[in-house]
Amino acid sequence: MQAAGISHIGLVREKNEDKYIMDLQQKLFVICDGMGGHKGGKIASAMAAQVIERQYTSNDEQDRAAALNAAINAANQKIWQVGSDNPEYQEMGTTATAAVIAGERLIVAHVGDSSLFLLRDGQICKITTDHTLARQMVMDGLLDEDEVRTCSYNHILTRAVGVQENIEIDNYTEIIQPGDQIILCSDGLTDMLAEEEMLEIMNENKAAADPEQLARALVDAALNKGGYDNITIIVLVI
Repeated sequence: MQAAGISHIGLVREKNEDKYIMDLQQKLFVICDGMGGHKGGKIASAMAAQVIERQYTSNDEQDRAAALNAAINAANQKIWQVGSDNPEYQEMGTTATAAVIAGERLIVAHVGDSSLFLLRDGQICKITTDHTLARQMVMDGLLDEDEVRTCSYNHILTRAVGVQENIEIDNYTEIIQPGDQIILCSDGLTDMLAEEEMLEIMNENKAAADPEQLARALVDAALNKGGYDNITIIVLVI
């Protein structure tokens, strides 16, 4: 397995509220995107990343999904407590999309609208489901799928780490194969690039099989389309 991560401030924002973890020893990979509408977005994402990595690596639980969930819950409690104790950080929060490679399994824990994609045999599949009002409207039959990326409700989170005392976490498990590529990213990438565009870029650069080159190509494409938000990406090549 090879991995590379990049975090770019983008072309518009004055600060980078994204944070990522790439722990090759633990095979732990996390994207956190602080809530930009709140003062503490940058603090929340940094705090979440720190707590998740520390809690996960110190947990001897054999169930890796349970260990990931416990780490995210610990981050949620920490951020919520800091926000409760400090009025200037009230309601700060962050997304958290965390993945662990355990043998042939990809184990994912997810809150918010950062994303995880699996690419195999020239196809791309989004594994996670966004916790946004727009996605909920699609599920309720109130919005068409092709309207999601341009809908203003696409940036209203229905779940985030640290905003409430308790958090609901989605879990996914996928069997991975040699040659698979995995992308974790913040919405600064997915807002700029449709899945078909991401797949085209990955296929164009696949010959190099270099995760650094693949990640850079995706970030550059998002910047060329405007780079309106922070852009953070981790690429894994199995």
